[in-house]
Amino acid sequence: MKQGSFIGLTLAACAIAGFLAYRWLAGPPAEMPSDADTLPGFVLAQATGGEADIRDYLGKPMVLNFWATWCPPCLREMPLLVDLHRRHADEVQVVGVAIDRLEPVLEFMARLEVEYPVLVGEQDAMLAAGLFGDAFVGLPFTVFTDADGQIVGVHTGEIHAEEMPPIEAALLALSRGELSPGAARLKLEGGAVH
Repeated sequence: MKQGSFIGLTLAACAIAGFLAYRWLAGPPAEMPSDADTLPGFVLAQATGGEADIRDYLGKPMVLNFWATWCPPCLREMPLLVDLHRRHADEVQVVGVAIDRLEPVLEFMARLEVEYPVLVGEQDAMLAAGLFGDAFVGLPFTVFTDADGQIVGVHTGEIHAEEMPPIEAALLALSRGELSPGAARLKLEGGAVH
């Protein structure tokens, strides 16, 4: 392993450990109990400029992916999300939240040709992830909602290629009205999502 990669991974691990220690000491945020089942509201900077409220992206099932350029599993799963967006943007909304600085995020987005919305923030994005209570323990972290923001699943850790077909099928069935949010939750829990 290159020394720069080792230092980056060490710093990332320290940042996540520090945030988790902070959460443990402070307890869950008052505005979002750890067992909530609705997408919390938060506003972050957009990679393309300006700010956006995450709830502005509701209207179809959402894949909300928290990631960082210094997180190798995040970068490995990103092509799956880019592909999902390219094939099903009319039925599923993918939104990325980069817990990172803007410059490396923009460089990575250009290289991978990320076309879905990406919100960016360092501490603010980490606090937004913390709004999901006990479900958030590290990166990557992905939340799945219905069109109204009801959470139907979460996935902690990297989404692997073999996990994407059942996730995609559940989200498309939810979008088309073939599954209720509860049925989508059961389908996601029975597959790759915990």
